[in-house]
Amino acid sequence: MPSTFISFAVDADKDGRKDIWHSLPDVFASAANYLSKYNWQGNRTWGREVRLPSDFSRKLVGLETKKPLSEWQNLGIRRITGRNLPEVDIDASLILPSGSNGPAFLVYRNYRAIYRWNPSHLYTLAVCRLSDRLAE
Repeated sequence: MPSTFISFAVDADKDGRKDIWHSLPDVFASAANYLSKYNWQGNRTWGREVRLPSDFSRKLVGLETKKPLSEWQNLGIRRITGRNLPEVDIDASLILPSGSNGPAFLVYRNYRAIYRWNPSHLYTLAVCRLSDRLAE
């Protein structure tokens, strides 16, 4: 979008042009600038895949519902491994991008920043999971 380019593009290579088509420094700096403006937290993850209890209420699914991890824990949600959720003060939303029979994810602020870039759960999850693999 032209308005996004105008608002967030960065001339990282200092050649006098904001060139997100031919300059990798400009591409990465512009992406980082965009994410930082939407509250990206560099010291946090995007979220995690979780295991839901069989009787879990689907009414709590969606980005519009935010709860602290401790509340999700009290509702019976666990890490995919079965272990407890981290004991950190962070709000999360539960998403089921493939429906009730697919994987479940608790997502945090960084997920929302990427989702705002492209409001598709499948796109956002692909980016987030790729980032996990690259970090390994």
